[in-house]
Amino acid sequence: MPANSQIILKDGAATPVDHTYLPTKIDANNVATFQERNSGVPVGYPTLTWSLRAPTTGGAPTYKLIGKLTQPKVITTVDQSGKSVTSVDYTNIATVEIVVSNRSTLQERKDIRTLCANMLLNATLASSADNLESFW
Repeated sequence: MPANSQIILKDGAATPVDHTYLPTKIDANNVATFQERNSGVPVGYPTLTWSLRAPTTGGAPTYKLIGKLTQPKVITTVDQSGKSVTSVDYTNIATVEIVVSNRSTLQERKDIRTLCANMLLNATLASSADNLESFW
């Protein structure tokens, strides 16, 4: 079982920058939450969540992993009284879900995870995501 510790991810800049997500909480549903707290503005903290749901009696014989990244875009405006107000203008979200059979082998689980990671790095798929272009 992995320890609840910081997670460092590189961004997509020309010179990649490390983003450090610090452990924040683990809720009653076993969802671990990590936040990048550099901005000092809690409403705008980029957040990573990770959860693992095990098979249940009478349910599907599968494990479900769900990872989610949210990146809020924070703006500061001035209200009618002249006070600065910080709010979220929009939020970019990425969700990854991996569902594996409880009969799958360790190698099969490694393969699906690695293929998923490489899918996001594939030049054709990356171009589609970066440039908001569909296939034809």
